Amino acid sequence: MTREELKEQVDELMRQYEAEEIDGATYAERMMELTASAHQE
Repeated sequence: MTREELKEQVDELMRQYEAEEIDGATYAERMMELTASAHQE
């Protein structure tokens, strides 16, 4: 995953959270998954 792809996914997560499509726990869990997968590459 490139830095740009990661940024796009993080931005989408933040948008979903702000629009209340996901709750804080889901947001945190997905953010952890994203950052963990980015570090593994």
